[in-house]
Amino acid sequence: MNGFLFDDAKHFQDELMAVTYLLEDQYENVTVAYFSLLADKITFNPDEKAMWNRLNRNIPNPKRRRNYPALKIGRLAVNENYTGEGVGTFLIDSIKYAFTTVKRLGCRFLTVDALKSATHFYEKNGFRFFTEQDKG
Repeated sequence: MNGFLFDDAKHFQDELMAVTYLLEDQYENVTVAYFSLLADKITFNPDEKAMWNRLNRNIPNPKRRRNYPALKIGRLAVNENYTGEGVGTFLIDSIKYAFTTVKRLGCRFLTVDALKSATHFYEKNGFRFFTEQDKG
């Protein structure tokens, strides 16, 4: 958790590559969790036509594109003292709400760069692999 937050987050923000948000416990004066957001896009891959067809189902034909804007969760970490309390799911739900209901940014999809050890968490929160290659 600390490596990215202390070593890279400010640099990413200064270089306009990602913005990192903190969730703080003001009573305990501790960082509970953080997440970083950045722009992303989903691009048509001819080898993955079935996946692309699934994505396009809810988009009217005249609006279909070869690229779609997305919001990427580049990092998400929860302080080990708060794991198992639903903090990560709360953050995912908050991000989904802010960018789909409040419409803070024009994007159709939410993507994530996840460690293999975290894929179960993201699947539990509604994320799916785009391709078979992503499962590895």
